[in-house]
Amino acid sequence: MEPSADIQAAGLEAVFAEMRPALIRRASAMGVIADAEDVVQDVWLKIRNAEGPIANPQAYLLRMVYTAVLDRRRGAKRAAARDAAWQSPANLPEDGLEAADAERKLIAAQTLAEVEARLEAIGDPAAAIFRRHRIDGVTQRLLAIEFGMGLSTIEKHLRKVYAAILDLSEGKA
Repeated sequence: MEPSADIQAAGLEAVFAEMRPALIRRASAMGVIADAEDVVQDVWLKIRNAEGPIANPQAYLLRMVYTAVLDRRRGAKRAAARDAAWQSPANLPEDGLEAADAERKLIAAQTLAEVEARLEAIGDPAAAIFRRHRIDGVTQRLLAIEFGMGLSTIEKHLRKVYAAILDLSEGKA
């Protein structure tokens, strides 16, 4: 008569409990010193669902530790490769980085020239207020004092400039 699955599982768990220090040493010897406890815990969770008779439980548990360590290493390599892929520029060949950077600089220079042209067309005081607020970081309240205007007038001039710049960006889309 063959023992039931519950008795077999309890037997495997008993062997695991007895071998636990050896399993931790095995995982540490394979290079996962900091994660050895976690590896053995993973093995414990897996043997809780083990089915069928196991002829050599000690060898079975040592093999499970070996497999769990390999799984962790593979996972770490995949994570490192994924992180490296996220950090590199997408879809750009290595030799094309300089060309892409030059293109970005050209687009930025053209956009700046278009914004400057819009500011010239709007004229002062709106352009001056915009530059003092957005470039120099002066608050609207201080601009009102500096230009001798009300706060609502400063806001009106800023809205006028923002509308012109927004119109510029909508024209490109």
